[in-house]
Amino acid sequence: MAEAFIEALEQAGIDVTTHWMTSCEQALDDIAKLPETDAILVGGGDGTISGLLPALLERRETIGILPLGTANDFARGVGIPTTPQAAAKIISEGHRLAVDTGLIADRPFLNVASLGISVEIASLHEDRAKKLLGRFAYPIRWVQAWQKHRPLRLKITTDGKSRRARCSLLAVGCGRHYGGGLTLDEQAQLNDGLLRLYYVAPRNALHWLWFLPGLWRGTLKEGDGAHTGTAQEVTIETASRRAKKVNVDGEIVAQTPISISIRPQSLTIFAPSTQAD
Repeated sequence: MAEAFIEALEQAGIDVTTHWMTSCEQALDDIAKLPETDAILVGGGDGTISGLLPALLERRETIGILPLGTANDFARGVGIPTTPQAAAKIISEGHRLAVDTGLIADRPFLNVASLGISVEIASLHEDRAKKLLGRFAYPIRWVQAWQKHRPLRLKITTDGKSRRARCSLLAVGCGRHYGGGLTLDEQAQLNDGLLRLYYVAPRNALHWLWFLPGLWRGTLKEGDGAHTGTAQEVTIETASRRAKKVNVDGEIVAQTPISISIRPQSLTIFAPSTQAD
């Protein structure tokens, strides 16, 4: 698949020097050592791009995203197509957008961090179903995760204001989509300097079904077990001493307690003309 993107870029008149990624550590080192260039193109999903942010944020070049992941939630939010020719066209046209990134436990992230059932889904995710079905494996994993899920008891602080909550899913981030089909906020802007936040506390499986349209479309409303909001800084602590895992851009790389903050317009990417600055 990567070769198809490289071919499409070359057909679009873009001169490409390829660096194959064998590990995140190796790729971070390669990016840091690159001479100054016109742009850096990264092929992968949200987790791959997020893992490379420490090096990418140190560069001045515009970043081109080649959506080679399973769900490609961030690319979807920007409007970057998943077909090689269409993605290459976005880069060749040269329209740019400065987007916000987040910082969680001193680690930059690209899109959305979440706790609860999303962590259990990610833990189930590296399996045969994902390889065979791609993003269509997510609904299967939702059903499996729900069967063994237990709600979290959290203390959530947004811009200095705290509340305690019992919830099954909490998401906070600077992107629009996550989790292979969920939407954080349909009105979210990628460069407005705000984190979006929601959490839900369904009483039973039927209540989950009531929430699903809002979770899918990003239209979740305050009330009846749901809370939504915006902030520039969010701190999440567990009511018990036991740390809870955190899903960051599709990867389990953090745990509570955590502090999440926004880094306004810190990454410049190629984007469709309708999204560009």
